[in-house]
Amino acid sequence: MLKVSEIAREKIKEAIKNYKKRVIGIRAVAQSRSPFQVVYGLAFVDEKNAQDKDNILEFDDIKVYIDPEQVEFFEGVTLDYEDGLAGSGFKFIDLPRVPKNYIGTLAEKVVKVIDDEINPGIASHGGFVSLVDVKGNDVIIQMGGGCQGCGMANVTLKKGVEVALRRAIPEIDGIYDVTDHANGKNPYYKHA
Repeated sequence: MLKVSEIAREKIKEAIKNYKKRVIGIRAVAQSRSPFQVVYGLAFVDEKNAQDKDNILEFDDIKVYIDPEQVEFFEGVTLDYEDGLAGSGFKFIDLPRVPKNYIGTLAEKVVKVIDDEINPGIASHGGFVSLVDVKGNDVIIQMGGGCQGCGMANVTLKKGVEVALRRAIPEIDGIYDVTDHANGKNPYYKHA
């Protein structure tokens, strides 16, 4: 289940104390785009938005509310607080790369190749690839960062991503990119 670091606890207490409305805790939220793409967030909880069905974790005198349908996304995850030159704020760490029910499957193999071979290679261009889903032996990926909207994204996909995945995992049938390249905000290489 979710852990909360000591510094995060202190910052939560401080935030609750400084909030204008009466707050009874915080809500940890996980929005799943797919089993492999989860976005985490926090919100204040008051008596109006607390739910009877919520799982409530207590850390010192802090209550953390989690919707029971989202509990699985918080297993092994830690809420931390970082204060540095790039800014400060809460962050979720120790995030699982592969959900438990996908251990030992094609999806786990794909994530390993993406993490170990593909992303280190395209990180120098500010890009990354993430697994969206696996349907049978078809792999659905999404490109982000400098790869989203990049004029060379198709080359990266065909000559880099697909080659690495097919070499490491021959049982893959199709590889599909679901990236919305028209919405790339900072492409590494712009179209001419």
